[in-house]
Amino acid sequence: MRLGKAAVVGAGFMGSEIAYTVARAYRCPLVVVDASSEILDRAKKVIERNAAKDVEKSKLTVAVRDEMESQITYTTVIEEVAGADFVIEAVPERMQLKQEIFAKLDRVCHERAVLASNTSGLSLTKIASATSNPGRVIGTHFFAPASVMRLVEIVRGLQTSEETIRIAEDFCRAMGKHTIVARDVPGFATTRVGMPMYIEAMRALEEGVATAKDIDDGMKVGMNHAMGPLETCDFIGLDTLLEVMENLAENYGDRFRPPVILRRMVEAGWLGRKTKRGFHTYE
Repeated sequence: MRLGKAAVVGAGFMGSEIAYTVARAYRCPLVVVDASSEILDRAKKVIERNAAKDVEKSKLTVAVRDEMESQITYTTVIEEVAGADFVIEAVPERMQLKQEIFAKLDRVCHERAVLASNTSGLSLTKIASATSNPGRVIGTHFFAPASVMRLVEIVRGLQTSEETIRIAEDFCRAMGKHTIVARDVPGFATTRVGMPMYIEAMRALEEGVATAKDIDDGMKVGMNHAMGPLETCDFIGLDTLLEVMENLAENYGDRFRPPVILRRMVEAGWLGRKTKRGFHTYE
């Protein structure tokens, strides 16, 4: 699909990975927005590091990399997304925050722009209720790291239009992604099915069944998973996981209750890769 301008709101780990994925595929003007200049600086480094790796692997030429990077604007001013045809929100999993952002996007963006959320479990219908046109709001649930993982779960809110779904699928497929479509229920399809594995892996560690490394190796070698469950949790961010589990537990009960070990690690500030310590440690 043709894209005149794109935007990503929220420049944390997922936001920066999504931004790079969009920039690599479309090489059109891209605005990356975050309230924190420090987070924007980190996002710029992530994007440049990913681009350098792709040049080394001959997936990008130096000229294409330079052109792509020159098209990216990093800003704390959300109004700079004006004119974007596709906007992806990738802020923390807090409903009030997402609704505030979508209300702003609704005012700033042109009427044909698609407004997408990277939420992994919050209600798209409720997020869309903050806008004047909920038909153009959709979920694009990317997986970590977004520059590598092929799946995007498209989530349709109660009022999401068929045209918005088609545009979102085309947008993602042009980036080489495989898409599935899920209804707007708590946890959608992938989070609802995958979260019990993360919870049980944490409980097995908590009960001393095996080490974090052995739990992950068991799933990678024995079940042919690309990443172990605890390693995946570190990639996602333990604070994000805690918020998602609490939301699922509220809707589905104790089977999604967050393990004590997760709460304690979040309280300690051990949030995974982004803090260099989670279930594993990172340089």
